[in-house]
Order: sequence, then structure tokens, then C-alpha cells
Amino acid sequence: MAENRKRKSSGDEGGGGGAPGWMVTYGDLMSLLLTFFVLLLSFSSIQDVEFQKALGSLKGALGVLPKQTSVIFQVRPYYPRLKDMQNAKFREKAKDLRQMVKEQGLSDQLYMEINDEGILIRIDSPVLFALGDATLKRDAYPILDKIVEIIRDWGSNIHIEGHTDDLPIHTVKYPSNWELSTARALSVLRYFLRNGNIAPQRLSAAGYGEYHPLLPNDSDVNRAKNRRVEIYVERKKPTSQFKEEIY
Repeated sequence: MAENRKRKSSGDEGGGGGAPGWMVTYGDLMSLLLTFFVLLLSFSSIQDVEFQKALGSLKGALGVLPKQTSVIFQVRPYYPRLKDMQNAKFREKAKDLRQMVKEQGLSDQLYMEINDEGILIRIDSPVLFALGDATLKRDAYPILDKIVEIIRDWGSNIHIEGHTDDLPIHTVKYPSNWELSTARALSVLRYFLRNGNIAPQRLSAAGYGEYHPLLPNDSDVNRAKNRRVEIYVERKKPTSQFKEEIY
């Protein structure tokens, strides 16, 4: 009997009353899941960019992402020194103008930017005029009307410039490129005055002939680009260096 009690006692010491091994693993898993969801909850109160960075680090640590990853930042454009309402209206009308010239297949013949001096709108002459002429084409009216919508509300000066290529012109009406470029600038000015109801004191025009080319006049393609009208909407008091290309 003493031997039986000894064996029983020995068996009790080896059998212990601890939890099964699977419960330890289960408890560790629950702790990790709890930590993970607490971490997600804490991320809900921070910026989305920081969340994405942290999530990327977490995925990388877990081997979900490759070793080399790239992050793309998308910056929302904003035109400085414009009131929010004016900025929104400008962007909407500029978008409409872009869509219009795209539908007419003229996307590569109209350029627009906003910079320290204000707004620049550059239109290739074939969009507005026949070769060697300064009478506006009727097809150009909708484009000029949309430009009027863009520039009317700025309340600052509008300067219109006419430019030609270096091919000489000798007609009774236009003895040289000076007269032709000036007449084209004045045609656009008169349209803004008559159809755009823009105050005349805001408008001015000048002709520069062939003497301010964008490109060398060494090919038909370059000459076509040099024949142009440029519309400048002046900014009264530029305060910083800024330029954003729109077209």
C-alpha cells in the first residue's frame, strides 16, 4: 500500500492542473488581434497620408509588399492670391474652354497659363484669321466668347498683342507685318469691346510684326506657331514667383 501511495503521489506531481497548450496559442492570437484593431482605431483620427504610410510599413513588415515600393503624392493645384470663389469660377471656365477647343480639334493651337503677371492666352492665328487677313472668322466667335467669360470678372487691364512670321506682306491694306499684326490685335479688342461688354479703359492692343517670334522662322511649322495673338490679363500686384502651365 505504501508503494501504491507513492505511485499515486508521483502521478499527481507529473499531471499538474495547468491549461492546455492550445489555449496559450489562442490567447496570444486574441491579444495580437486586439492590438491590431486598437491600432486601426487610433489611425482613424490622423491624416489619410500618415495612415497609408503606416499601413505600408505594416504590410512590408508582414512580407505583403515587395522590398522596393514607391509612393505617389497628388498635389491639388491652387492658383495663389485668388479668392476661393474666383479660383473655382476660373478653373470651371478654363475647363470649358479646353473642352471646346478639344472638340474642334484645336488643342495644339491654344495655350493658356497663369503666372506672376496674370493670365496668358495664346491663340494661333489660323484659328482666328485667314492667311494675310485681319477679319475674324465666324468659327472663332465661340472661342472668344468663352475667353470673355474667363477674363471679364478679373477687373484688371487686358493687353492684346498681334504677331506674324517673317514672310513679308505688301498689300494696299497691309503694307507690312506691322500693320497686319496690329490690325489683328485690334480685331480681337473690338470683339471684346462689342460682344464682351468689357470696359474700354481696360483694353489695349499692339502689333509686333515678326520681331518677337516664339520659334526660329526656319520651317512652315515654326512660322505657323509664330503667327499668333496673345491676350494678357494683368495681375496688379504680384507678390511671389509662381507659374503653372495649364495647356
